[in-house]
Amino acid sequence: MGASDERERVARAARGDTEAYSALVNQYSGAVYAAASNIVRDHHLAQDLTQDAFVKAWFKLSNLQDLDKFGSWLMIIVRRICLDWLRKSTQVQTTELPADLTDGENAETIVHRRDTRHRVRQAINLLEESNRSVAIMYFMDGYSAREIGGQLNLSVSAVESRIKRTKQKLKEELMDMAEQKAVNETVEQTNQEIHDEVMWRITPRIATVEIPVSNLKRSVEWYTNTFGLSVWVELNGAALLHVQGKNATSAPGIYLVETESAERLSFKNSNTGVEHSVIDFYVPDLERFHVFCHDQKHEVSEVKFIEGMGKQGGFGIKDPDGNSIGITNVTLFGAKPEDYQ
Repeated sequence: MGASDERERVARAARGDTEAYSALVNQYSGAVYAAASNIVRDHHLAQDLTQDAFVKAWFKLSNLQDLDKFGSWLMIIVRRICLDWLRKSTQVQTTELPADLTDGENAETIVHRRDTRHRVRQAINLLEESNRSVAIMYFMDGYSAREIGGQLNLSVSAVESRIKRTKQKLKEELMDMAEQKAVNETVEQTNQEIHDEVMWRITPRIATVEIPVSNLKRSVEWYTNTFGLSVWVELNGAALLHVQGKNATSAPGIYLVETESAERLSFKNSNTGVEHSVIDFYVPDLERFHVFCHDQKHEVSEVKFIEGMGKQGGFGIKDPDGNSIGITNVTLFGAKPEDYQ
C-alpha cells in the first residue's frame, strides 16, 4: 500500500470510517504489538496494551495534524501506555520487591527479570518430585549444596549431582516452553486477536431493543420472570431492562415503551411463511426452557431444529401484548455462513 493510500485511510478513519481503521489496525498491529512486547515482556499483557493503544488512537485521531505520521504517532501512544503501566506496576509491588526500586534498574529491566523468574518457576514445577525440592532450594531460595544436603539428609555429592541434572533439565524445559509458545501463538493469530478486539471496542453495536407494550407494569413482570432480566430504570411510561452478570454491559438493553399504538413486533417470511420476531433471546438449554415457557402458560410454538445442526434451533413465544419473541440456542460466535445455508 502506498503512502497516499494510507493517508486516505487515515483521513477516512478520522471521519469515523471503521472499515478504513480496520485496515490500519491490520497494517500496524504487528509493529505495535512488538513495541509493547519489547517493553512489558509478556505476551498477553502486550496484547491488551496494544488493543488499548489502538482504541486510544481511534478516539484521538481527530487531533493528528499530519496524517502522514500516523504510524510514528501510534508508536508514541503505545510506548506511553506501556510505560504508564510499568510505573503503576512498580508502585503497586513496592512492598513485594523493594530491591527492584533501589538498585538503579529501570522498570523495563525489572519486568523482564520478573518474567524470567516466572518462567523458571514454571519449568521447576515440571521436574520430578525428587529434583524439584533441590531446584527450589538452590535456584529460588539460594541455599548451598551443603545446606541442602543437611536439610534433605543427602550427601553433598548427591545434591551436586541432582543440581547438575536439574540444570540440564531446566534448559530443556525452558526451550520446550519457548518453542510451544511460538507454535501456539503465531504472529497471524496474535494480530487477528488484536484486530478483532479493537474493532469490537470501537464499532457501533446494538444499545437497546425497544418493545411496544400496553401495560408497563404487567410487561415488566413478564420479562423479568421469563428471562431473568433486571430493571435498570423506570420512568415516563417506559422501563429499561438488562441481563444480569458481569457481561451485562455488552448485551443490548430491553426498552419497554407503553403505547396505545396497535402495531406489534413480528413479520412473516414471504418465502417460507414463517412468522419471525425482531428479537431473539439466547438460552443454553433450549428444550428445558421450552418446557418452562409451557409451564408459565405462555403462547409457545413448537421447537424447530436447523437441518444438519443437531439440537440447534429455536421456537417462538408471545409476550402479553402479542409481540413475537424468538428463543434460540444458536449464536454467531464460531459459526460459519454455510451453517445457515
